[in-house]
Amino acid sequence: MSGQQPSGFRAVMAGMLAPRRAAVQAIGFALGIALVAWVVKGAIEVAQDPSRAGILESVSAAWRDRPWLVAGLGITTVLSLVIDGALFWLVLLPVRRLGFMEIQWLTCVTATSNFFPVRLGIPVRYAYALLANRLTFVQATAWYVALTLVILVSLASVVAATALVPVPGPSWAALVLCSLAVGGFALQRAAGLGFVRARMGEWTRMLTTPSTYWAGGVLRVIEVLLWIVRMWCAAEILGLGLSFATVTVLGVAAIAVMLNPFGRIGFREAATVLVANWMAGGGIDVAHADGGFKQLAILESLGEMFTTIPLGIVAIPFLVAWYRARRREAEAGQPSAGPEN
Repeated sequence: MSGQQPSGFRAVMAGMLAPRRAAVQAIGFALGIALVAWVVKGAIEVAQDPSRAGILESVSAAWRDRPWLVAGLGITTVLSLVIDGALFWLVLLPVRRLGFMEIQWLTCVTATSNFFPVRLGIPVRYAYALLANRLTFVQATAWYVALTLVILVSLASVVAATALVPVPGPSWAALVLCSLAVGGFALQRAAGLGFVRARMGEWTRMLTTPSTYWAGGVLRVIEVLLWIVRMWCAAEILGLGLSFATVTVLGVAAIAVMLNPFGRIGFREAATVLVANWMAGGGIDVAHADGGFKQLAILESLGEMFTTIPLGIVAIPFLVAWYRARRREAEAGQPSAGPEN
């Protein structure tokens, strides 16, 4: 298998980075930059108002008076990345055990690569899975599909609960758990269908292992809460006085818009402004949205970016060490525990 992987890898990468796909990503990036420019322009206009504080001024004041708010932007991002890595590791666990820290370092690198003009997170994961973990394209795809289904069910559960109870609490948690139960039952039934088993074989256990699904689903819900907390920290730093219900909807919307196929930059910031304006009673008339909402979109996004990119850079040598260990394992034809970091 290992001798066939390089050619298989090249075929997979050629398909995932085909000119048409790359062009769509490039167009999406250009549109995202235009959206960012619009949001930044609004944030700058707010800073020019003597009665309003700019982003840097607000962060400086918060660091002096309530430093835990500024730290919260980074801490919630780090915890979110850890949960992302744990989800990838956990979903695969019923069929294959990989190094926990291996997947954590890979998650940091892929998260950073999503800030590139062409969204490279998925290609990087495929490249590592095929070349280092020696999965086939079908196996890697089954892994990512199973993870995506768990994420979608979890996100749908949070969205449904938030629509009925817009502030996290006992009732909100009960609705989320009920939705997760319904979603888990549906996934297990779907995974038991003949044509699904014919395609995925033993890999259907990623969807039929109850402990894996529940642990993964709960972790994803916790991650959503971390996004909400990061949005709340940013709103508090700027002194916007948003209700927790508004911040909850903003956090959920920010996650949902990340599923778009065009890229990460611009679309999330614009969605934050749109939803905040809508929650404030302004509807979809974002042309006259409060500049504070644009500051919020920028600050929340920068809090994530300034944490993720340094972590991705730090993760590179550790991931390279894991990659080399996996290649030595392949050459020796024996399992390896990988490096100790």
